[in-house]
Amino acid sequence: MNQLLLPVTVHLQIRADEVRSRMREMWDDRADESGIDEAVTKMLWLAIGVGVAVVATTYFLSVFRSAKANVPNPVTPTP
Repeated sequence: MNQLLLPVTVHLQIRADEVRSRMREMWDDRADESGIDEAVTKMLWLAIGVGVAVVATTYFLSVFRSAKANVPNPVTPTP
């Protein structure tokens, strides 16, 4: 390897190793669920999702009903 590129390569490898070790530590910390009860958080998100679904359904039904009310009844042609 070229004497000019060797220090750059070494520093790059050291930085890559530090980033990889930090990422591994963050992954291990995230996977550790010993102190956090996530059931409450999941239930809150589920309740928010159900609420949004109910509001969206109510909105779409009101729009559909108002559009349905604006459509005139068909009249049969007179012979």
